[in-house]
Amino acid sequence: MNRVVAAIGLGVTVMGVIAALTTLQPELLNVLIPIILITIGGVVAASYKLSEDWGFYMLLWGSMIAVLGVFWAIAQYYPMYTNTLAFLYIALIGLAVFLTGVRS
Repeated sequence: MNRVVAAIGLGVTVMGVIAALTTLQPELLNVLIPIILITIGGVVAASYKLSEDWGFYMLLWGSMIAVLGVFWAIAQYYPMYTNTLAFLYIALIGLAVFLTGVRS
């Protein structure tokens, strides 16, 4: 039952965030999306102590979401490095998948 309630809460949260973001101007979206990604990633990563089984994955993938937000923010101010940041993020995804496979 707890998982069902958690899934419903997460779905409502996602719908609310998407609905709020659709009402904003593009300039404001470029500021808020990195903040949202960093916040969500930080919350997921910080909740790694909640579960022994899933703690490592929550920390790893929550950190990946936060890093995506940081890279997005950097790309806003330094657009010439967008490709470099994208390739670095692909490398980080590969590393995260590798660590997930090693851990499981």
